[in-house]
Amino acid sequence: MSNPSFAIKGRCPGALQPMASGDGLIVRVRPPLGRLSAAQALRVAELAQQYGSGVLELSTRANVQLRGVAPAQHPALLQALAAQGLLDTDARSESLRCIVLDPFWQPGDGLQAGALALQQAVLGAAGLDGLPAKFGWAVGLPGRPALAAVSADVRLWCADGQRWWLQPDGQAQTIACPDLDAALAAALALARWCAAQARARRAQGLHPGRMARLWSADAPQHIAPPPGCHWQASPVAPHTATEMLAPPPGAQPQGHWLLAAPLGRIPAADFARLAQALAAQGGDAGLRITPWRMVLAEGAPPADVGRWIADANDPRLRVWACSGAPGCDQALAPTLALAEELALHLPPGAQLHVAGCAKGCAHPGATTLALCAQAEAAPAGGDPLFALIDQGRADAPAQAHRAYHRASALLAQPALLQCRP
Repeated sequence: MSNPSFAIKGRCPGALQPMASGDGLIVRVRPPLGRLSAAQALRVAELAQQYGSGVLELSTRANVQLRGVAPAQHPALLQALAAQGLLDTDARSESLRCIVLDPFWQPGDGLQAGALALQQAVLGAAGLDGLPAKFGWAVGLPGRPALAAVSADVRLWCADGQRWWLQPDGQAQTIACPDLDAALAAALALARWCAAQARARRAQGLHPGRMARLWSADAPQHIAPPPGCHWQASPVAPHTATEMLAPPPGAQPQGHWLLAAPLGRIPAADFARLAQALAAQGGDAGLRITPWRMVLAEGAPPADVGRWIADANDPRLRVWACSGAPGCDQALAPTLALAEELALHLPPGAQLHVAGCAKGCAHPGATTLALCAQAEAAPAGGDPLFALIDQGRADAPAQAHRAYHRASALLAQPALLQCRP
């Protein structure tokens, strides 16, 4: 049993640079510093219904995606996004402005100011051409392990409101900086080094990789910290994006609420209802898009949250699934309905990843259980075959597959998902 080869896109979609898929264009909206005002959120929901499939996706980069956009409608959608201040001036700016700000930032803690200064520094910097296509940043406080597991090539930790630590992805060393200006200079030094390494690999016909792949034991010797900064052992333990740590949904300090989108997808109507509820409260409340398939609502949610998940015990929080067929032209089977149904039968504490192909886009790491669609043709009526994998990734080799089951068998006999030690 095996999967065919699949195409790796090598980049994330944007608004100016959308990605073609089985259901049309994927248009990714990158809200400035990860926040939408209530009015912007309502308009994005309207645009998803007008130009897309009527469903919004929350990405692990704290962005919002519209799917099913017809190419002929793309220019009109861009014009509407620009009118809301949600469109970059050019594709280069869009690709560089990939910053995940800790959604739990508070006024005066330095995080929002730091992320804004980083954005301005990166957009105005020279020497960044050639950066890996998915190069990104994270800005947060060192005591938040959930942000430490978010995909980022460089993390900027605000140590005490004044000092900053810069941590290359997966490394146990940081650059300690006395203030934000020094941290920005160090950040650009790291990015320029990464860009140079990526350019050199491309010249050799190699894939550029990301910071973690480009890093070597002697890398700190070639990256001179700015004056007043120095390399030191990191006070923050390195994490990997595969850990997928996330806070539970529900009430948060300062009257905010975390609400999760099932499998990272939410009907535009429910997105709009939440935006309308925030607007009705007055003030400038908005939505902070998180990298955990959730939004942080700056105020009380509506009485009826619709498809949003507010219960920390909801089993769907432990399930990941890609868009599957027919939405993805590489998927070998539908995934979403199967994943939602199986979530109801998931053993306590177990995680489940349902993948339409071995690329495993929805979850890059190992989960308690993984189901990966197989290339073998489905019987009449369509009943796709899935490999069941214990404690592994979707791309696990055939010898790591525990068993093979049709989708109908999994739905009829959920006990097939019982975990093995």
